[in-house]
Order: sequence, then C-alpha cells, then structure tokens
Amino acid sequence: MDVSGTIGAFHGSPFVAGLAPSERRRLAALAVRRTAEPGDVLLHEDAPTTHLGIVVDGRVALRLQVPGRGSITVLTVEPGDVFGWSALVPPYRSTSTVVAVERTEAIVFDAVALRAALDEDDGLAASLYPRVLRSVARRLEATRMQLLDVFGREVDAAW
Repeated sequence: MDVSGTIGAFHGSPFVAGLAPSERRRLAALAVRRTAEPGDVLLHEDAPTTHLGIVVDGRVALRLQVPGRGSITVLTVEPGDVFGWSALVPPYRSTSTVVAVERTEAIVFDAVALRAALDEDDGLAASLYPRVLRSVARRLEATRMQLLDVFGREVDAAW
C-alpha cells in the first residue's frame, strides 16, 4: 500500500479541511486507503460497524432492507463525505448496508482505534464529532425528503 498516497488523499479530503495540523497528523496516523469495486459491500446493515470511512473518489450507496420492497438505496455518498458514522456511536451497529456503486477509493479508520484516539484527545474529538454530525444531519434531511416523495406518491395514488 502506498502510504504517501494515503496521506495525500487524506489531507486533500474536504472532510478534514480546517483541522489543526496536529489533529490531521493524529488522524492520518490511523488512516488506511482502501479500494472497492462496484458491488463490493463495505458495511452490512445491523452488523457491527468496524470502520469509519471518507470517500475520496467514487460513490457508495447506503441501502436499507424495507419490508415488502427489499433493498432500497436511500442515499449515495459522494467524495468528501463519510460512511460508517455509527462506528462512533453506541451500540456501534451499521444503520445501512454500504455498497460501492463504482470503483471507489476511501480512507478508512479502524473503529476501535479511532474511538480510543478520540477518548484520549478531547481536542480531536471536539473537532471530529461536529463534522460527523453534519454528515448525519445532511443524511437525515435527504432521507426525510425521499420519504416525503415516496409517501406523497402513495397518498396521491390512493385518492
């Protein structure tokens, strides 16, 4: 694995823009670059979340199992955004299945090591958690809009 490429991709990510140099170095020491091919499953819904990832290039779909509908994509994560945020929130179980929809390069952090680093460094935690929360908030809004669209069509069809 090309460590210099990992560090370059990490430092070039919009997710870490504005972090203090010491925080970037601390996170970069935990970062590993991974490549996923289309169809590769990175996380499974309701399984332990083993890592938090930042998409560097490519896209991943967040899919949910919906009774009567099967697996549906609720959101596509683009470069600069995270997947596996539940690695930081008990009970540390994935809220969706994460699947590469095209060749995807990501920076990933082992969940246990990342949580330990955040527990040890209040400044790092104070910088990282709001970034993750912004990502979660964007997803909640996108999911809400998608649900309004789905249920709006069902209501219209019932009339």
